[in-house]
Amino acid sequence: MPTFLSDPPQFVYIILGLTLVVTAAIAAQKQDRKAILPFVAAFGLMLLVFLIDKFIESPREQSVRRAEMMAAAADAKNPDAFIEHIAETFEYQGEGEPQKVKREDLKNSHFWSMLRQLNVRVVVWDFSRDDVKVIDDNTVEIGFMAKGEAQGKPFPLYIRATFTKQSTGEFKLTKFRTFDPANHDKPVQIPQFP
Repeated sequence: MPTFLSDPPQFVYIILGLTLVVTAAIAAQKQDRKAILPFVAAFGLMLLVFLIDKFIESPREQSVRRAEMMAAAADAKNPDAFIEHIAETFEYQGEGEPQKVKREDLKNSHFWSMLRQLNVRVVVWDFSRDDVKVIDDNTVEIGFMAKGEAQGKPFPLYIRATFTKQSTGEFKLTKFRTFDPANHDKPVQIPQFP
């Protein structure tokens, strides 16, 4: 399904809405069968685009959903739920060189005991369409803000996450980079991660 339909930009709905209003006004003014057909066609097209957008998930939408679910799993301190959204191995880069991490190694990491011990609250936000890079049909990179907060002290981050289509057809995390929230070029390490 073309992304234009499964994840339409806002201007598509604006154009379709204006078309619907104009054809409705013409149909109301003329009140004949010939004038109603364009309105019915515009309404049908608007409904079709809405249904495709609602029920077919684009790679960007799936990546955002998975990032939000990973944040919810981290907030719940649930490594099993977290790693469901990660490929068998992924690349993490904080302050040092990129490192390959196996999903199982992350599941058994000290990171989870630190989250539990400090009762860290994890949230993510700002999934802007402007911060999405479609690398190819099977790979999408999204940028977003995240924050871990413990004992009243926030630890904000800017994250670049790459999701790649797996053999199952699902997009899963394959690359994860963390940066200073004010300077998106300055890498920052998440404590105890991975």
